[in-house]
Amino acid sequence: MTITQESTATEPELALRQLLENDPPADLVTDRVALQRQGSVAVVTLSHPKAHNALALASWQRLRSIFDELAHDPTLRAAVIRGAGTKAFAAGADIKEFPRTRMTAADATHYNEFVAQTLRAVSAVPVPVIAAIRGLAVGGGCELSTACDVRIATEDARFGIPIGRLGVILGYTEADAAARLIGPAALKYLLFSGDLIYVEDAQRLGLVQKIVPTHELASATAKLVTRICCQSAVTMRASKLVADMHGRALTAADTELLSRLSVEAYEGEDLQEGVAAFEQGRRPVFNQQEVN
Repeated sequence: MTITQESTATEPELALRQLLENDPPADLVTDRVALQRQGSVAVVTLSHPKAHNALALASWQRLRSIFDELAHDPTLRAAVIRGAGTKAFAAGADIKEFPRTRMTAADATHYNEFVAQTLRAVSAVPVPVIAAIRGLAVGGGCELSTACDVRIATEDARFGIPIGRLGVILGYTEADAAARLIGPAALKYLLFSGDLIYVEDAQRLGLVQKIVPTHELASATAKLVTRICCQSAVTMRASKLVADMHGRALTAADTELLSRLSVEAYEGEDLQEGVAAFEQGRRPVFNQQEVN
């Protein structure tokens, strides 16, 4: 029996698409970052388009605070990170603040730890986090995108970590996140060359999962997020967890969490609904499946 996907967008998908097509109101922007909600979906916007959404230290702190809170939100089903304007996801750190934030080893250690904490907070959110990338994803912007689960990018997107032009070094957490996606050799090439690579090369390396025309970024992102929200929540959480376990030994906490998710899946309502929907030739209706 085959269940076909609906080709027309639902009202929740259209509402999410409209939110993603517009920059956030100025009164929602704090430290160049805005948080908006469309029901069970969080939309986090890097919002300083005049500076290509450059990330200040306060921006990293704000992002960490947002994702720490989202990690404990039981109503959350997915999150999106995007950049305001039309030129960039984020074009790296705000170099203008370097004289007071990164010009000594002690200051740089403090700064790098905030970046690392933010990347860990993004990756620790137990639901899918999608990076919607238009234009430049450079330096800290590229690093932030690697902490997300999936990256959808426009045809004009470019990626790179040209830190050799500044004389700073890449922290372990940032390097590990990137190397897990593209491998150590490809990361070394980006760091050694300082090149900004085109989106096709980024996809070939595994940095980008889907390329779309610029005008379709919002709709493609909304479509993926809506599909996530229409599937079993326990399946989505478990899928993220087991995929992130690739390449490392399981800890006792990993095993305990997998066991708990197994009980939720096989003794919960979602499996019964999924099987019943398959037998009846209809779309399953899980708890909290809609975007709004």
